[in-house]
Amino acid sequence: MIVARTATRTLTRVATLRNFSTAPIAKLASATPASNSASGPWSDPPSTPHLNRYLVIAEDHTDSGSNARRFEVRERHLEQAQNGKRAGRIELGGALLRKDFSEIDQDVGPGPHMGGSVLVVLGESVEDVRKRVMKDEYVQGNVWDVSKLKIWPFLQAPLKAARAEEGVGREVEASGERADANATLGQLRQDVAAGKGPKMVTLGALRRIHQGVGQYRHHYNNNSHK
Repeated sequence: MIVARTATRTLTRVATLRNFSTAPIAKLASATPASNSASGPWSDPPSTPHLNRYLVIAEDHTDSGSNARRFEVRERHLEQAQNGKRAGRIELGGALLRKDFSEIDQDVGPGPHMGGSVLVVLGESVEDVRKRVMKDEYVQGNVWDVSKLKIWPFLQAPLKAARAEEGVGREVEASGERADANATLGQLRQDVAAGKGPKMVTLGALRRIHQGVGQYRHHYNNNSHK
């Protein structure tokens, strides 16, 4: 009886020591991935002033549970992408849909039809981008099919936004109007006399021409009487 009690106390003490010794290690191990997950593979600022642009096309797995896995880690994936946007490494990102927009039930939304992702990122090389993609939550969560992963060096065309072109056109038009407004009376008089004047002349321009002609006649009459 005494031997049994002693053995029980010894086993209890050993178990307590084991729990005490392994608990901090387990806590540290669980904290490390959470820290990495919070920042993500795109959060570090660029180490070089010049980065290259790359197009990343990542298709999801096609099994029945892939969409559910996507939404399990989607929030963390978006947090990492937002960190990459702030760091200047991600320019654009979004989901690929397996159906056209007109075929999607508006009450359900596009979520069930997400089948991949597209990213436009900045990196040092294709290999650098690949290493970062492999650390993404969608890879760690078995959402993206890495066997179908495509990373292309991407050369962006120098296209201007429509608003920017309209702004340039308005600036040119405004500068032309300012040039017309600043035309001297002599230039207007010569253009009108030669028939080269504008088809539409403002009331102010006509008034200035009339005043100029009146002053010229007054000056001519005074000189002719001398």
